Amino acid sequence: MEFGIRHIILAMVTFQLGTIAQRLNVNEYYCGNKPADVVFLLDSSNSIWGPHFRTQLQFVKDVVSMFQVDVNHTRIGIVTYGSRVRREFYLNEFLTKPGVLSAIDRIRQMQGYATHTHRAIKFMRQTMFTTEKGARADVAKIGIILTDGQSSNMLLTVWEASKAKKDNVNIFAIGIGSKINTRELRLMASRPTHEHFFKVTDFHALQNIKDMLAVRTCRVTIKPTPSTTTTTTTTPTTTTTTPTTTTTSLLEVANRVCENGVSDVIFALDSTTSVSDEDFENQMTFAKEIVNTLNVQKNGTRVGAVLYSDQVVNALDMNDLYDRNDVIATLEKTNRTAGNNRLDLAIKHIRTKSFRRGLARKHSAQLAIVITGSPVMFNEFAKQEADRAKESDIVVIPIGVGHAAVEEVKSLSGSSGKFYTVPSFSQLPSLIAEVAIEACRVPVAEKSIQDQACGSRQEADIMFMLDSINAGRKNTKRALALIRDLTNELDVAPDKIQVGLMSAECHEDTTGFLLNSNKNKNEVNDALSKTKSVDFSALLKRMRHGAFSQNHGGRRHAKKVAVLVIDGSLEEPLRALTEAQRAKLHGVEVIVVQVGEEKPQDEVLMMCDAPAKETFFKVSDYSELPAIKQKIWDSLCDEL
Repeated sequence: MEFGIRHIILAMVTFQLGTIAQRLNVNEYYCGNKPADVVFLLDSSNSIWGPHFRTQLQFVKDVVSMFQVDVNHTRIGIVTYGSRVRREFYLNEFLTKPGVLSAIDRIRQMQGYATHTHRAIKFMRQTMFTTEKGARADVAKIGIILTDGQSSNMLLTVWEASKAKKDNVNIFAIGIGSKINTRELRLMASRPTHEHFFKVTDFHALQNIKDMLAVRTCRVTIKPTPSTTTTTTTTPTTTTTTPTTTTTSLLEVANRVCENGVSDVIFALDSTTSVSDEDFENQMTFAKEIVNTLNVQKNGTRVGAVLYSDQVVNALDMNDLYDRNDVIATLEKTNRTAGNNRLDLAIKHIRTKSFRRGLARKHSAQLAIVITGSPVMFNEFAKQEADRAKESDIVVIPIGVGHAAVEEVKSLSGSSGKFYTVPSFSQLPSLIAEVAIEACRVPVAEKSIQDQACGSRQEADIMFMLDSINAGRKNTKRALALIRDLTNELDVAPDKIQVGLMSAECHEDTTGFLLNSNKNKNEVNDALSKTKSVDFSALLKRMRHGAFSQNHGGRRHAKKVAVLVIDGSLEEPLRALTEAQRAKLHGVEVIVVQVGEEKPQDEVLMMCDAPAKETFFKVSDYSELPAIKQKIWDSLCDEL
């Protein structure tokens, strides 16, 4: 019986592993599954402080620890360089992981003020990657170069790197600190450059890229291989073995990096007409596998999703579900849309609605994983929206599918230069581990959404409307004081928030002021002090007909908000509701503040934008308006 149970368990495990491998296709890489020869070139010049040099060595040890180091799998060699080049050990000197790690501990920093990077690359190409020194034929050759400054001869350095790449050496270039020459390092790195070039602020920041470097090295290393590998070492014995998988897979690295993550992650999936149903499902599978690596819980990582075409559909808000399985189940039930590619609208939705003040958290990383595989209609607008997202400390990770999407996603990456591309949707699984690690490495936002000024994230035209004829002079002043207090906490400027007022009697030139009449909050306050009362019955129609028009200071792409301060009950509620609904059809959002003991009329509640609990406010007396000022501000500024 025991024998049978053991076989059943073994069969279940084998089936599970086979299912995962089949589902992930090319993604479930194992770093030791294919032999690789890896040579590190370490800057050892005097520009590096001793403790920083040791930090560099620890980084190399951490990366080496992720490989299966032995005679038939990964071999490691190290060269240090400065004024001269020194071989620390060849590829065939230490053929076990403990041996390599101990050898790294024995490395000492050289002296010298020059940085002869070109000589180090030449030595790597001509000596390190030779059969005599342990290099193997038909094995991936990888050179990892670290430096904290510009080389002594940039032209020779780039030339030597070019010759090494022609000899099929895959070069990863890592620049440390502010004195590096980014152009030189990018020219040294293999293509695509954005996958082979790393830049960190200091030596301690090397820890932030060690997992990603290992992942990208594995992507070079892992290719389809025969079931057996024959390797001839410097010993007289020829060894033939079957490669075995190491316990350190890329997904295991991702799970380790993400296990305690605190992030807010939004997926934007391309649901345009040109994307087939199968390719849409490939995106869904990709998103679900990323979710599987994340620390999904209320106080950990929260996940949201939107679908986009020429409209944006919210599939999941970040605070809807806090269980990984529930998130995945919801994604599976999401129906696709169709239309043209308005990626700009998707990114705007993410930064203003998905990351609205009421949903965003302090002390959390904020990021959007955006997939696009169809022609973007307004790429310049999409770039502008991506730039504005970065200004709000929202990190955009763009993924382009197909060769046509490369330039489009590159423009979204901005100064970071980080983006991903695959030839087809079916190859998205190859990016799962790498994108998951990148997502989980996003740092906590320096300035949370809640701490950013109201108006810094989106332009808005806000029109206040007062029922002054019923309120009377004294209460109108109290209502104006509320508007003044709100305005003092808005970022009023021609390119941010504009404030208008509709409140005047039917005589004299006191009909409030237009949206572009006042350029800052002091001018708004002055205008408010000169404003008199108005009959509310006609205001809604006037507002709908022209208050937000460009002739009256309105801006085409600004958010439009009408804040109605109503005294008691409306005499003609149905007519007011009709006008408010017509305004909403033109993109005007309506917030209602009712003052008085009367029960709210159904028509008044229907005038508000949904949900009414966030856009309808009621007090019994005007003296109570200050008590709800913060709630009104929260509603006004949620997306601004």
